[in-house]
Amino acid sequence: MKKIKFTLCALISGILAFGFTACKTDRPFVNPGDNLGGGGIGEVAGGVDNSYSSPIIEEMQDNCDLSELSADTSDEGKIIVEPQDGIYEISDSKTYYFKGEYGGIVIANKQTPHLIFDGATITNNNGIAIDGTAKKIKLTVTLASGSTNTVTNGGVDSEGEACNAIHIKGDMLAINGKGTLNVISESKSAIKASKAIAIVDATLNLTAVNHAITGASVAAQNCTVNVTSAGKDGINAECDGATGFRTSDGFVALNNVNYTCSVSGDGIQASTVVYIDDGDYNIKTTGNFVQKTSENMSLYGMTADDFKYVYSGGVYKRIASDETGRYSSSSLYGLSQGCKGIKAGEIEYEDDNKNTVVVTDGDYLIAIVDGTLNIDSTDDSIHSNSGDVLIAGGTFTMSTCDDAITSDNLTKITGGNITITSSYEGIEGGYVEIGGGKIDLTASDDGINAASDDKSVTEHIIISGGDITVDASGDGIDSNGSILISGGTVTVHGPTTGRDAGLDADRGIVITGGTVFVTSTLGMVETPSSNSTQYVVSYAHQSIIASGSTVTLCDEAGKSLVSVTVKKSCQSIILSSPDLEKGKTYSIYGGNTEMTSFTISSIITTIGSQGGSFPGGGFNPGRPGGPNRPF
Repeated sequence: MKKIKFTLCALISGILAFGFTACKTDRPFVNPGDNLGGGGIGEVAGGVDNSYSSPIIEEMQDNCDLSELSADTSDEGKIIVEPQDGIYEISDSKTYYFKGEYGGIVIANKQTPHLIFDGATITNNNGIAIDGTAKKIKLTVTLASGSTNTVTNGGVDSEGEACNAIHIKGDMLAINGKGTLNVISESKSAIKASKAIAIVDATLNLTAVNHAITGASVAAQNCTVNVTSAGKDGINAECDGATGFRTSDGFVALNNVNYTCSVSGDGIQASTVVYIDDGDYNIKTTGNFVQKTSENMSLYGMTADDFKYVYSGGVYKRIASDETGRYSSSSLYGLSQGCKGIKAGEIEYEDDNKNTVVVTDGDYLIAIVDGTLNIDSTDDSIHSNSGDVLIAGGTFTMSTCDDAITSDNLTKITGGNITITSSYEGIEGGYVEIGGGKIDLTASDDGINAASDDKSVTEHIIISGGDITVDASGDGIDSNGSILISGGTVTVHGPTTGRDAGLDADRGIVITGGTVFVTSTLGMVETPSSNSTQYVVSYAHQSIIASGSTVTLCDEAGKSLVSVTVKKSCQSIILSSPDLEKGKTYSIYGGNTEMTSFTISSIITTIGSQGGSFPGGGFNPGRPGGPNRPF
């Protein structure tokens, strides 16, 4: 049997040195220099160097090859085990054949048996059903083709402790064969291994009080895993006692897996790396909201920052951290445990003194190469703590009460078809870089956001390609650092209140390429910097442009250059297109009515009064450094 081993390259996250350029009338922008461009993962020039990702993907593809395990199904020399009510003890490394009903299986220390299940039912209501806790065990379970097998446990063991249905302490638990295995734990986890778990070809149906599958690492290929319910995670990989990032364990690697889960914890959780290449993933997580009380904070180990939801209109809604002070404690709610769709990073374990230790100093990674992913999560849909999210392909549909795709470091998208039907923030990271793919997102706050609590991070958003549509109630695209758009098609249906903007950046916005169309109110309009190299038009309409109106930019000959049907009422439109030329005259139409015409005379062409009114009255002169600041 092939040894399943992952030894990944060290992750390197070096930030390309940026210089600052500013003039008296411009907001400062972190200059990307001359290295504009794009490409696959690890190749968006002018951004964060994540060239480590390609070796990781190559090694994951190599080490996820479970073909030798797939072929290891021989029952030659098998020992037929007759059905029995009691526990069957295995004390050697031979092949055993099980068909019928059994009261449990116990495996002795230092053994590597091969079990063939062909219509086997193993039930232990007073302990572990398949017990390999004697350490130094390597177990292979083959499910005979077409067979259905069931492993069940309940109650507690002889020491009064809750226990797992299948529990292996040793080098590996391997499951293969083209049969079905139903595992039900009415006490703890369905399948637990202290080290590696490998699954190929099989169909698993799991129900658990705790985790459905938990091991130091989980690798699966060409198989089906259905988690009917789990009180904690669906697939969980943890490396206890880690002092930083390591890749020998703590990972989940899935290659062409059909995975469905409905859980109260995380759908997929790994301490170090989650890698997905091909397959179908239907992940539903349902969180338990608790009221902000001292009792709940103590019971669930929560802090005041964890209470960031309010209950309104029959649903729980996420609010900004700086808004929680407006609410009484009894009006605030938090999640009693994490229930993200896919999560990596933030290793947590108990030390020898039973103290909880959380490790956050490392480079962790979620890498998705391909697949179809449908994620309906109470908490974040895809979240990397202290690390990166890299998406190179796949089809995604996500709905969440919190963020859809978020990382503490780099969120990078170079391909795929991503639909975010509802979220608090759509795409977030310390750095956000989009070089390709099709993205359509809806957010109750910011659509795309670059923000970090790490003072060493100089946030940026770089869009060099892709077809991106943002519908945001907060800022459409918001960076605590800079925004650079050098390619792609970017459409933003921005806020309808004056507190937010379609584009917002603390260090400036530069457009050097691509097609850009941004709508918002006039309250806080922020116009791209004159450091831009592609012509930009900032148009303020003096009356409301109604939702559903088609806004079109035409050249002198009446040719349509940009045409968008606005999703929300607006007054401000920011346009940029590679077709705009200096000295040429253009028109903007609302339906068949010309709203304005203008001649391009400089990089930034401003039309109309850029100030606006907040809903309900009150005049806002524009954001400092925005359109009302002289150019």
